[in-house]
Amino acid sequence: MKFYHCLVLFLSHILLFACEKSPQHYRWDDKAFVYQQDVLFYQGKPFSGVLDTFFPNHQKSSERVYNHGKLEGWETQWYENGNLSEKRFYRNNQKTGHHFAFWQNGHKRFDYHFVEDMPVGEHKQWYQSGQLFSLCHYNEKGQPSGRQSFWYENGKLKANFEVVEGRRFGLLGAKGCMGENEKLQTGL
Repeated sequence: MKFYHCLVLFLSHILLFACEKSPQHYRWDDKAFVYQQDVLFYQGKPFSGVLDTFFPNHQKSSERVYNHGKLEGWETQWYENGNLSEKRFYRNNQKTGHHFAFWQNGHKRFDYHFVEDMPVGEHKQWYQSGQLFSLCHYNEKGQPSGRQSFWYENGKLKANFEVVEGRRFGLLGAKGCMGENEKLQTGL
């Protein structure tokens, strides 16, 4: 009996969402769009819907979802050949969740995580060649914390350090083990 109750509930949700009206798409080139204090207005009212931009060849270049004038949902961008460029998620105009991008050749460009516009967790960036450029870590307050590593495009290590309580320790490239601010604070 419990199975049938769950099945009916599941099917009713599918029907409810299937019957919802999909958001209307608008072209960015419409002169009725205006930004005021980080809110997008259309014909004088906060915009709700999907805003599309296009390349000169009429291929879609981006799609952004807005609710009451603020980014709310996925922002997707493509290259002119139709390949995915980047995908980001917003809630109330703030970056949140998984953000990722690709170079035009298909290699990863970046892989980030955000909570209420703050970077959190592991962040990676790559060179166009596919070689890892950086591997950084952020705490729940959006501050660098833990291992931070950077490489040259040839794969050779450029910098490798730890951030502990806001201070950097380790190989910081040509500056030695401590940055200038840390040296001034410790009197070195």
